[in-house]
Amino acid sequence: MKLKLLTIIGLLGILPACMSTAPQLGPDASAWSNYLSWYKVTPEATTGDPTGFLGSVHDGIRAYRQIYVNTVGEAVNRGTQEMPYPAGTILLKESFNNAAALAERRNPDLTIMVKLAAGQSPATGDWEYVMGADGARRGSGDSGLGAFCRNCHLFAAATDYNFINSAFYERNR
Repeated sequence: MKLKLLTIIGLLGILPACMSTAPQLGPDASAWSNYLSWYKVTPEATTGDPTGFLGSVHDGIRAYRQIYVNTVGEAVNRGTQEMPYPAGTILLKESFNNAAALAERRNPDLTIMVKLAAGQSPATGDWEYVMGADGARRGSGDSGLGAFCRNCHLFAAATDYNFINSAFYERNR
């Protein structure tokens, strides 16, 4: 019992440090306010774990997810332009807890990747990770949130830290 209590107390001290955020490097939240007009990478919502790296993040394997990319990165995402994504690319993932929330478009969790200028955040492949529509929680460099996101997205370094692009989606439908 004491060991469990000590473990919980230890985790409560570590988790906030892991999720520390970094100063804003990319645009403010108005940059993705019209994301529903962007190219939809996933024509229909997906669920499960197509990459094998999802675990419990992005609302876990039971969530329904849709991914969008802005016009800056659309050609790279579609495979008609070479990687890496150009600075200014924004990739946005909506996660819905269940099918009813998806159908009603109720309260999606938004996670956003913003491609920064070369050298702005080498530790994250020059991506800034953003949690939430308001853009208040950001991670880059070795900040807690930046490292948390990077440690998974690093497995997709060959595709500029992006797991799901149009070609991947088509191959794995």
